[in-house]
Amino acid sequence: MSLEGYRQAALTTIDSLPRESGDWLIQQRQAAVRQMLDLGIPHARQEAWRYTSVDGLLRKEFETNQRVPDRPVGDLDTAPLEEPVAARLVFVDGIYNPGLSTGDGQPGYKLTSLRSAMAAGDRSVLRSVASLSGLGDHLFAAMNLASLQDGAVIQLSPGVVIEQPVELLHIATHRNGSHGQQLRHLIELDTDASVKLIERYLSVAGDSDYFNNIVCEISLAEGAEFRHQRVQQESDAAYHLSRIHIELGRSASYRGVNAALGGAWSRTELHNRFSGEGAVFEVDGLYTAGDGQLTDVHLDVDHALPNCTSREAFKGVLHGAGRAVFDGLIQVRADSQKSEAHLHNANLMLSSRAEVDTKPQLVILADDVQCSHGTSVGQLDEQALFYLRSRGIDGQQARRILCLGFAGEILDRFETASLREQIENDLLQRMRF
Repeated sequence: MSLEGYRQAALTTIDSLPRESGDWLIQQRQAAVRQMLDLGIPHARQEAWRYTSVDGLLRKEFETNQRVPDRPVGDLDTAPLEEPVAARLVFVDGIYNPGLSTGDGQPGYKLTSLRSAMAAGDRSVLRSVASLSGLGDHLFAAMNLASLQDGAVIQLSPGVVIEQPVELLHIATHRNGSHGQQLRHLIELDTDASVKLIERYLSVAGDSDYFNNIVCEISLAEGAEFRHQRVQQESDAAYHLSRIHIELGRSASYRGVNAALGGAWSRTELHNRFSGEGAVFEVDGLYTAGDGQLTDVHLDVDHALPNCTSREAFKGVLHGAGRAVFDGLIQVRADSQKSEAHLHNANLMLSSRAEVDTKPQLVILADDVQCSHGTSVGQLDEQALFYLRSRGIDGQQARRILCLGFAGEILDRFETASLREQIENDLLQRMRF
C-alpha cells in the first residue's frame, strides 16, 4: 500500500467513528495522519530501518476494521495458563471481548478497555493517550494513533498492590481475513503501587496473514513496581510490530522479559526514560527465527538523570535461513553520574544459512559510571555435543539440550511456570537440525 493509501485508510477510519457519543480523540487522530505524511515510509537509508525492509508488509495492504463483531466467538484453543490470575482482558482481532474476559476493576484500581473509555469520554484515561509516545516517530507508530481500535487500561492508585498477575491475551482468528489490528495499551501505576502483567499474542488462524500493530505506554510513579512477561507466538505468516514506551519515576522499577517466537516479520521496540533518580530498568529477551522469518529488536535507554540502573540481556536462536536484527542503544548523559548500565546480546547459529545483524551501542558522556556492552555470535560447542553423544544421547536430542541450556538464562526469568513451559515447547518445535 502506498503512503496515500495509508492516509486514505486512516481518514476512512476516522470518518467511521461514532462522533455523536464519547470522545474518540478525533483531533489527535487527525494530527497523527499529518504525521504519517511528514514521516513517510521507512526505508533502508534510515539507520533504525537499515536491516529491516517493510516491502513485504506494504504489499499486504492490511486494512483496519473498526466494527465490533456482532457474532459470538466460540471456544478458542488459547493454551490457558495453569496459574490463577487477578483478571484476564481478552482481545479478539483487535477488539476487547468481555465474554472471554474475567475480573473487573476494584476500589483502588481500574481495569477496562480503551474503546470503552473513549465511548464514555473518560478524561482520566484519554489524557494519557500519546503522553509518552507523542504522535509517533515512524509511519506505523503514527498509524496506530490515527486508526486506533482498542486496548487495555490498567490504572493503580497509590499504594495498591495486586498480588496475582493480570493477563492481556490477544487472539487472531480467521473471521476478518487479512486485516490490521491497531491496539494501544495504557498502564499507569501511582506512588508505591505494584502489579505483574502477562501479555500474550496467539493465533488460532493457522497460517493466515494479518498485522498486529501495538503501542504500549507504561508510566510508573515514585516507588512503583512493574513486572512484565511478554510472549509473541503469532502465526508464521503474520506481521507483528510492538512499540513500548516506559517512564520511570524516582525509585520506580520495571523488570520485563520478552519472547518473540512467531511471525513472518516481527519487530519489538523498547524505549525507556528515567524521570526520577534511583530508578531501575531491567529487561531480558529471547528471540528465534527460521525459514521465512525476520525477527527485529530495538532498544533505546536514555540515562538523563544520575543514580539510575539499567540492564538488558537478549539471546537469539537462529535456524534454517532465519534472519535477526538486534539494535540496542544506551545513552548516559553528562549529568548522569553514578549511573550503571549493562547491555549484552548473544546469538546461537544452528545453520550456515542463518543471519544476524547485531549492533549494541553505549554512548557515555559522564565519567563516574559503571557501564558495559558486548555481543557474541557462535555455534553449538562440538566438545559439549561429543560429551553428550558419548553418554548415549542421540545427536538431535543433544542439540536440543544445548539449545535449551543456551536459552535457559532468559527462560528462567519467566516467573509463571506454565508460560515458561509453553515457551520451551514452542522453541523446541521450531528448531531444525
